[in-house]
Amino acid sequence: MAKLEKEKVRQEHYYSVGYSKGLQKYVMRICITYICWYNDYYEITEEEYNKFGTKELDDLSYSLVNQTFSSHRFLYSEKYGGDEEIKKKLFEK
Repeated sequence: MAKLEKEKVRQEHYYSVGYSKGLQKYVMRICITYICWYNDYYEITEEEYNKFGTKELDDLSYSLVNQTFSSHRFLYSEKYGGDEEIKKKLFEK
């Protein structure tokens, strides 16, 4: 699991938001609950990060889950992979 600074967890909606030092971006981590549980990572803005706990951010998380790889915000999936450079920066300690 990627380390996110200033992480805020929205447990009832299966996502969290925080800052990735490696990527120097705000990130939304969405827990996908299917046959196996895994996380997908998406880029968000600082403004969106600051909207934590709002319906607007909840709606964004649902939208991103439906778009998955086709979203321009998609960074990485723990199940399906993605760009190895992004993975390296996202998961660096």
